[in-house]
Amino acid sequence: MKEYKFKIGGKDYAATVAEREDGILEVTVDGKIYNVELPEHKKAPAPVVKPAVAQAPVVASAPVAVKQGPDASGNAVIAPLNGKITQVLVKAGDTVAAGDTVCMLEAMKMENSITAEFGGTVKAVLVNVGDQVDGGQALVELA
Repeated sequence: MKEYKFKIGGKDYAATVAEREDGILEVTVDGKIYNVELPEHKKAPAPVVKPAVAQAPVVASAPVAVKQGPDASGNAVIAPLNGKITQVLVKAGDTVAAGDTVCMLEAMKMENSITAEFGGTVKAVLVNVGDQVDGGQALVELA
């Protein structure tokens, strides 16, 4: 609140001016209150602040262990998600241990190591480089 003293026509006046939240000035002169609206002085509405949407963290590709899945022999390395086969690292007759990478799968612009969750001998490789595969599809059959 600001206080002013001024003269009009030789008469002294005391006034107080307070700005309200709606941009109106409340002017009190000799105990009488006047609401004064100054168009260029109106306050802009308070901005609405919305929380920022959190970005998903970028995570480096880690080996994806997949579980034994159903197929003819009952033992297969299964694609965990849809994607494109970019490398096949095993062939029929190879021996793999649990955790060995059998192929690479590109999904959502990330290269994923597809690993065997269990060991065995590669009975058949069911995919080729460049193949599009579906999540749940058998990639390598183990015996």
